[in-house]
Parts: sequence; structure tokens; C-alpha cells
Amino acid sequence: HFDSAKKFIDYVHSKNKNLIWIRRRGNNYGDWLNGNEIKSKDYPKKGAEVPKEVLSTAFFARSTEILSKMAEVIGLKDKSEYYDNLARQIRKKFTERFVKEDGKIKGDTQAGYAIALHFNLLPEELRPQAITYMLNAIERYNGRISTGFHCTLPMMLELTRWGHNDVAYQLLLSRKFPSWFYMIEQGATTMWERWDGYVKGRGFQNKFMNSFCHYAFGSVGEWIYKIILGIDLDENQPGYKHIIIKPIPGGSLTWAKGHYDSIRGKISVDWSLEGDKFNLKVTIPPNTTATVYLPVNNLENVTENGKSIQDSDDIELKKFENNTAILKINSGKYSFIERKLNKEIQ
Repeated sequence: HFDSAKKFIDYVHSKNKNLIWIRRRGNNYGDWLNGNEIKSKDYPKKGAEVPKEVLSTAFFARSTEILSKMAEVIGLKDKSEYYDNLARQIRKKFTERFVKEDGKIKGDTQAGYAIALHFNLLPEELRPQAITYMLNAIERYNGRISTGFHCTLPMMLELTRWGHNDVAYQLLLSRKFPSWFYMIEQGATTMWERWDGYVKGRGFQNKFMNSFCHYAFGSVGEWIYKIILGIDLDENQPGYKHIIIKPIPGGSLTWAKGHYDSIRGKISVDWSLEGDKFNLKVTIPPNTTATVYLPVNNLENVTENGKSIQDSDDIELKKFENNTAILKINSGKYSFIERKLNKEIQ
């Protein structure tokens, strides 16, 4: 798909020489069905939608970066360098046009900060402040979500990445309107198209566009398997040749169990908190390896199948930092027990 992707980026660039994507944006949906589209008397009517030129330029930068990586993988070094340089220029222009010196992004929305952080558009020195603004934007909505189709998953992932996993869990497990569990408590068995597809006391949203089986907000499933289960891929070894296992407990959860059927076989995770014990069982498919992150206060507290991890030929301790043991393991089934859970990961 490199040729078609290249045509797309070249076309957008040709119509927007100043690198701000304003012209030829098609239907221009923006962060579709964000909080501004919610109809409820106790929910803010404005303040959720990231300005469309901010969102489109963010995706222009990210798409160009991906194109550069595609070119590198298939051996087109010159094109990879060209599009990498173009992506850098777009990111620079994004900051110049939309970001103030204090890190505030045009629109001051949950969505704007989420997508800018997720796509690494901001200079490093402004990112901590952007996180603070994103948290403030969540607080303005009384701890509720206001993002639409494009920015909901990025916000969940960035909250976790920047050390605010508690807020991400709060949003996931909230019963307040709007939320995923609010849908469930109204009888939903599939994901709704709108946050307010049905509101108790108000009834249904627009009957001409109100699907009750619509994937988009279900993108939170990626956060669930990456963060709760802890199953992630290694971009440098694609197709799950090398697997990342990094579960991060939080909220009211005391256990999680699930699997992913990868092209190389089933990857499974089963963890539980039992008093002062953190138990983790993993299955790694044949002909693959994995890096496992375990919260540890003392390496001597960790065993695998009843034996010290330091006595196993199949386990290599790569690093011990920030109270986390980083282990490399081969294919097979493993059962780790950590006697004293490191509370800081929550």
C-alpha cells in the first residue's frame, strides 16, 4: 500500500504548502460525535470539539511519519528520509500555529491534548504541561469524558503513559453519564455509536443516525488488552515475533484474564491480586520471545513455578529499575508470584 499512501500524502501536501491541513479535507467530520454532540441538560454544550484544523494537521503529521517508516521497511531510503523530514516540518508548524508557549493547545480540549501527545507532536519540554491541561479538561467535565471517535483511545493511552493510570481506570469504570458502563446499565449489549444513544429520562437520540452496534468507542478495547491484560507488540519485531507483557492493575480490579490469538499462536495472560501477592501466569507461543514487566520490591520475592527466577535457564533478568523487574522469556507457560505487591504501579 506504499504507492497509494504516498499519493495521499503528496496530494494533501500539494494543497497545503504551508503544512497546515486546511484545504481539501473531504467531509471534514473532525473528532466525530464528541461531547458537543451530546444532548443532555447536565452536560456542557460546548468545549469538547478539537478545532478541525488542529486535528487534521495532527493526522497529516502522523500519516507522513508512518509513510516514512513504510519506505524504510521496504528499502526506499531516500523516500524514507524525505518523508521523515516532512513529518518533522509538519510537527514544527503544528507547534508554531496551535501551541502557546505554556503548552496550551488551540481549543483547550481533552481531545486536542490527547492526540498531540499520542502523536508526539509537542516539544518534550511542553508535554508535562499538556498533560496537566488534559487533566484540567477532564475535571471541567466533572471527571467525565468528552472525546469523540478519534481521540478517545489516545486519551486513555496517554493518561497511562504519563502516570495517570488511576484517571484512565476512573473513566473506564465510571457509571456516570456519559461512559461505557452507563451504556451497559441502560441495557446495552453492544457498543453504541453515540455516547448518548439513549439517556434515562430523555429517551433516544436522533432516530436517523443512532446505531446501537457501532465499533468506534469500542476502541477502548485496545487499552484494555494493552494495559489491563498487558499484551503489547514490539514494532521492531512485527507480527508478535517478540511480545511485551506489562499488566498494570488499577481501579477496583483484583484480577484479569484473557488472550490474543496472534498469527504465531495464542498469547495469554492471567493475573490476580491476593492479599500481598501478585500472581501472573503467561503463555508465550512457539518460536517467539517476550519481555515481561513485574512490579518487584525485592527480586528474592519473585518465583516462577515455585523457583527463584534467578535459577531459571529460560528467564533472563534484563534490568531492575523503578521497582520493576524486566525479564526476557522464551516460549512456554510461566507462573510468577510476587510476595509483596508494589503499590506504586496502581
